[in-house]
Amino acid sequence: MLMNSTKMMFLMILITTTIMVYSSSSFMMTWMSMEINMISFLPIITKTKKMKDQSMKYFIIQSLSSLTMLLSMIMNLKIKTPINFENLLMLSLMMKMGMIPFHMWIISLMEKLTWMNCLMMNTIQKLTPTLIIPQMINLKLTLMPMMLSLLFAPIMMLKTNSMKKIISYSSIYNSPWMVYSMFISKKMFLMSFSIYMFLNLMLMKKMKSYNIMFLNQITEKNLLTKLNLTINMISMSGMPPMLGFFPKWMILNKMNDLSYLISMTMMISTIISTFIYMKILSSTLMNQTTKKKFFKKKDFNELEIMINFTGLTYFLMLKPN
Repeated sequence: MLMNSTKMMFLMILITTTIMVYSSSSFMMTWMSMEINMISFLPIITKTKKMKDQSMKYFIIQSLSSLTMLLSMIMNLKIKTPINFENLLMLSLMMKMGMIPFHMWIISLMEKLTWMNCLMMNTIQKLTPTLIIPQMINLKLTLMPMMLSLLFAPIMMLKTNSMKKIISYSSIYNSPWMVYSMFISKKMFLMSFSIYMFLNLMLMKKMKSYNIMFLNQITEKNLLTKLNLTINMISMSGMPPMLGFFPKWMILNKMNDLSYLISMTMMISTIISTFIYMKILSSTLMNQTTKKKFFKKKDFNELEIMINFTGLTYFLMLKPN
């Protein structure tokens, strides 16, 4: 993504509106901030004719979810009905985040985006709904949608060969972890979100530099590059002693106090996710190609592998508050 002055301006608006949602105490102000956030993201992703169709799809889905959210607010204020407004609000936020069963739009959109736009879609654009859910929706109401995303997103990952689809399914799987970390405390959320964003940045930077779009392209790389990519992806799944394991362990430790059902579902989904990542990447590591490989020293970064293995150090040194 070419960072000219226009895109820098829209990026600053994105960050500002997210901060506005975080600091706002009014539902209407939150809704307006989300609308400004959505409108400022559209010019960033619109580059080609192919992306204009995808950006229109993004606009329609986000507008529909915003209208549903507004309807829930009006029902809560004006209409005395037995329908709980939290159900409509949860529905609208699930559509905004692209969680199961409203996930198909985000899968097709992410496949057409650039890697840097994918990073923004996975991190900054997921922040606003993640901040709203714990503030306005009861924990019990989130059980079913979050459990669906935790269990089915890793399984759907097994059927695809596209790296962008794999990362988008990984984003759906990690969204409930972010939401429940916000239920625990703001410090926990900031810590887990920062680590998740850092892991996404490292992985997508590699995918962009190596121009990797599909899994079979990793086979053409040398062994050290494959190992680097594999460790980064396994760290995102939460396998110990990687960096991605540390926030998940902290969240699980605290979620036992809130709900045993959620913590059990999180443990099962992490096992499924790690198994599927290993199944996908083991074939990539084992297979070799006859194409000649040129090993460049700059292709392998020992620092990134060391960073991913720092999860064990955090595990031994720190305790959840």
